[in-house]
Amino acid sequence: MTQGRMTAVRDFARRASSTALVAAAVATATAATSRVRASTPGLTPVVPATAAHPLTGDPVQRLRPHSPSPPPQTLRNSDVDLLATGRARAQGADPRAPAAEVDRWILRLATEPRFREGFEDALGRMTRYEPLIRQALGRHGLPEELLYVVMVESEFREGAVSHAGATGMWQFMAGTGRRYDLEVSYYVDERRDPVRSTVAAARHLRDLHAEFGSWHLALAAYNAGSGRVGRALARHAPGRRGEEVLYWQIRPHLPRETQRYVPLYLAAAQIARRPRAFGFDPRPHPVLEFDQVWVAGGVTLDSVARAVRAAPGSVQRLNPHLVRGTTPPGRRWPVRIPPRPNPSVHPEK
Repeated sequence: MTQGRMTAVRDFARRASSTALVAAAVATATAATSRVRASTPGLTPVVPATAAHPLTGDPVQRLRPHSPSPPPQTLRNSDVDLLATGRARAQGADPRAPAAEVDRWILRLATEPRFREGFEDALGRMTRYEPLIRQALGRHGLPEELLYVVMVESEFREGAVSHAGATGMWQFMAGTGRRYDLEVSYYVDERRDPVRSTVAAARHLRDLHAEFGSWHLALAAYNAGSGRVGRALARHAPGRRGEEVLYWQIRPHLPRETQRYVPLYLAAAQIARRPRAFGFDPRPHPVLEFDQVWVAGGVTLDSVARAVRAAPGSVQRLNPHLVRGTTPPGRRWPVRIPPRPNPSVHPEK
């Protein structure tokens, strides 16, 4: 990094407030159909200190670990309980009944060692991303219980990659990610970006619910694809939509993974809402917080970390979507950096 660029970074570090931009980043990704790039030279904050967000007008706020959760969000004109399992329809001890299937998964997650240890670790990681995800779901008018989709998809691992190539916390395939404005390129894979991918997932889930009118069918389509679920409906429940029971009726005709997906989601959600009631004692992770600066193309994240005097590796951990460890050449890019603990204290010269 040139001396001039290093000076620009340090000047920003002295000037900027330590307000983290998680909330602003969610608002930006939600409101913008394309990125807003800075045109002035040097390293500058995405949002000026103490200013309203330039795209949404919202105040920029830091999400705190102990801030109260936002109120539950529900879709307009819908009284569907996302976690309903059809217990009223379950008859006797039929193992194919929704309630029995969900209870079986609850028992496995809570008691079988091969599931329990990983699930407890995932509960700890969930606390890092929960405020971010709840905020994005709320902005799109979606039920907050969709948070637990990430538990089933990736156990809240940003770098998760499936055998089929689905990537990131929300497990987007490349084509689906691009359809929802995520960049997937040699230098950038925004499927790994917890902020951008969460907004994309909220849009995707909203579209699936609009198509099928049922959250259980929407979740099945998130796993198997809307075409496969639509064909199963057309063949085995023609002309019907909007009923949660439809998933359970067409379930035998869906792929085996999708047959497990919705019961597993419902079981994971039940445990995640009250983990200690099921004997879990997860270690919470710190909530995701960051400040953000514009960086010229072709600058390594290690150089940014040195310039802002951040701990080695901290900038890389905040930017998992920059898969080559550098900003993409030929364009300026917003890089997340650790938040300043006290904005009134300047670093020593």
